[in-house]
Amino acid sequence: MINNIKNKIKRFIDVRVRLLRDQQHQNQQVLFNDSQLKQLYSEDCFIPFSGWAISPSTILHVLNDISINKRKCIIEFGSGASTFYIAKLLKVLKSDAVFYSVESDEKWANELKRQLQIHSVSDYVKVIYAPLAKVPDNYSLEEQETWYDIQILEKTFTGEEKFDLILVDGPFGGSTPYARYSAIPFLRKLTLDQASIFLDDVQRTDEAFILKEWEQLLGREANIQERYGFFKNHTSFDVKPFQLSKPAL
Repeated sequence: MINNIKNKIKRFIDVRVRLLRDQQHQNQQVLFNDSQLKQLYSEDCFIPFSGWAISPSTILHVLNDISINKRKCIIEFGSGASTFYIAKLLKVLKSDAVFYSVESDEKWANELKRQLQIHSVSDYVKVIYAPLAKVPDNYSLEEQETWYDIQILEKTFTGEEKFDLILVDGPFGGSTPYARYSAIPFLRKLTLDQASIFLDDVQRTDEAFILKEWEQLLGREANIQERYGFFKNHTSFDVKPFQLSKPAL
């Protein structure tokens, strides 16, 4: 009886210690990734990371991909911290890549343009204001009702674009069920076969389902890394962010 109690206590302690170790390791990884990002901006600069923001790990993965795989045509859905870092990286690299950032909130789109000018990176990103509108049936998933205004996006792109990196962090999940699904159906004809594609917040039910649907559309297997999913380019280098080793128990 006493041994059973001791074993239960030991198992409980072991689980708690493992959870604390994993949380500490995750925190250290976030701090490490954030320190990598800060190399792009000086100390007198502030890039906001709110509860809505994409994680530093996701941004660092995207930046690695752009730099190592020499991306030339980039698009993100949902503007924010990633917009500043991608634009600054393109400036640092003296890249001639085209970068589109699609945003559904007009007030934020205008503020974003103002801040991009302050940081002297506005020439490296084209901010597209496209409010949410009814999504055509051929671009929707189940109960999804809205997405970025298709007509505005169709007028923006010439048809000559061949996107080689896609980052999807918008629209915000509460706007409609499966709010982010339409990005890949809409861009399929404009996307290179081996493009890198990132979807944030795959810990949520809707985004997890979207990722599975994209696998069917693309005929490619997705990977999960922390809170985001991605389709990697199998013909290029592994560009995932450096991972700190977990301490032994």
